[in-house]
Amino acid sequence: MTYDPLDDLFHACALRAFLEQSAQCRQWPDQEATRRRAYFLYEEALAEKGGRTHSPTKL
Repeated sequence: MTYDPLDDLFHACALRAFLEQSAQCRQWPDQEATRRRAYFLYEEALAEKGGRTHSPTKL
C-alpha cells in the first residue's frame, strides 16, 4: 500500500489554502497568508469532524 499525502487532513487543507490564495491574488501566493488559511481550514475541518458547531474566527 502506498502513502498518499492528500489522504492526510492537514495536507489536503494546505493544498486547498494554496490553491485558494493563488486564485485570489492571481499569482504565487504569500507564504504567511497561505499558512494562516491552511491552519484555519484545518481547525474548521477538525471542528466539523468533532461535531462542534463553533468554528474559528474567519480570516
